[in-house]
Amino acid sequence: MKKLIFIGLLSFFMLALVGCNSKPKLYVLNWGDYIDLDLIELFEDEYNVKVVYREVGSNEEMATLLQAGSSAYDIAVPSDYMIDKLKTLSLIQPIDFTKLSNDDNMTVIPELYELYESTGIEDYIIPYAWGTIGILYNTNKPALKTLIEAEGWAALFEYGDTYKVGMYDSPRDAVAAALLYLGYHVNSENATELLEAENALKDANFTAWGEDNLKGLVIQGTLDMALVYSGDYFSEYYLAIEDEVDVNFDYYVPQTTNIWVDAMVIPTIAQNVELAHQFIDFFLDYEIALQNSDYIGYAPTFIEIYDTMVTDPDYGYDFETFDPFPDGTYRQMYQYGTDSRSESLVSIIARAKAAN
Repeated sequence: MKKLIFIGLLSFFMLALVGCNSKPKLYVLNWGDYIDLDLIELFEDEYNVKVVYREVGSNEEMATLLQAGSSAYDIAVPSDYMIDKLKTLSLIQPIDFTKLSNDDNMTVIPELYELYESTGIEDYIIPYAWGTIGILYNTNKPALKTLIEAEGWAALFEYGDTYKVGMYDSPRDAVAAALLYLGYHVNSENATELLEAENALKDANFTAWGEDNLKGLVIQGTLDMALVYSGDYFSEYYLAIEDEVDVNFDYYVPQTTNIWVDAMVIPTIAQNVELAHQFIDFFLDYEIALQNSDYIGYAPTFIEIYDTMVTDPDYGYDFETFDPFPDGTYRQMYQYGTDSRSESLVSIIARAKAAN
């Protein structure tokens, strides 16, 4: 009898395993903690599919995986300049908007749409979240707020002898900050302007070069201020509120800065294009999009979701720095440009770090 029961249970689990393996699979590349996993489970149940989800730490890692083609990813969520590169390399395909029933119910924030339309990627993306680069600073030094608001980008580049300043260890972002400080465009390819940016980085006397760790160094007081992404600020702000600890830091965005946008794209190597469109459409549903945007905590790219998050007291996102593009400000969006420019940015940062 026990043998028969064992065989029966074994058969049951074998059938369950076969049923699981027979489900269509959707392969997704995304950043860490950048989607509500409960919603992925809901999508799996609704469409009777299995989502194979992989997290990456950089746009470059995402591009490497797509170029390698060892796994047929169906969805990826890269940033603006990398989307530009992936498009140039024919590694992503246009979105078939006729397959997105929920797209007609969503309106991309016009200022954002104008920025990415100018780069020519509009047919390849569904915008996911957007934000800025700016200055995170420790509020335990009252004079610092006044200085940063008065000086803008100059606070990072001209006050390294007075304050402890951190610079983002990314060629694209560090050079962009220097170009913005000098009044040039973040995508400048002018050799003279790039040389000036290099000299500004060399002369700035930064205390530290870092990446995600910069936000922690500012909050700890090891640094007084640093170049960060808006997402760095939001993640720490929400964590402090959740833990009910004092918020001893703030984020300032100069009048002119870079706007970043992350977006869903469908790689050329995708094997399940129809399901990829269904996944995108699922996350364009108003209730789904609202829950997901509330989960990740970054500015949503659609008017309908943004308005709810900032006007509905149940969400509470009505604070100044949540809006990436306030009236009276100027915003620029990264483009990939040429490989030679990208290589020159790497060289600029190497020389600047050596000088510091």
